[in-house]
Amino acid sequence: MINKLNELDLDIKRCDTLLIENNYLEIVIAIEELHDKYKNNIDSVSNISNDVVWNYSKKDIENIQNYLKDYKEELIFKEKQKNIHDKLTDLKEYIDYNDILEKDKLVEVINLIENIEKNNLNLDEKWNKLKECLELIKNQEREIGVQLLEILLFVAK
Repeated sequence: MINKLNELDLDIKRCDTLLIENNYLEIVIAIEELHDKYKNNIDSVSNISNDVVWNYSKKDIENIQNYLKDYKEELIFKEKQKNIHDKLTDLKEYIDYNDILEKDKLVEVINLIENIEKNNLNLDEKWNKLKECLELIKNQEREIGVQLLEILLFVAK
């Protein structure tokens, strides 16, 4: 994942440099290379393909750059969702197999966190709802408290 994000950053920077340099031949080469590289991952990039390369424009490289930025954000979002889901699943399993204080409250908090994450709230709204969970954390043993804190951090970002 990190390699993929680094590669995307390099390609976005390459587009930026090409736009500044405004060298048509380099722009055409980059469009062709980026098209071939991302056509299977980013639908919008495959729409840029022209049968005749001299029909490419500076706008095409700007569009590709925007598509790459959007794709990067999408990858980050999916990874974040996966991490939150995995951490919640791990915590649920830990709670099921161990003797925990306030087990019902913990399950309730986990459900609250899942609902907050599923709703499309801005970060301030999320944080205001997540603050309710902090009171429960301080009454838990270290293992559960740390796991809950990690989950809250992921959700709050």
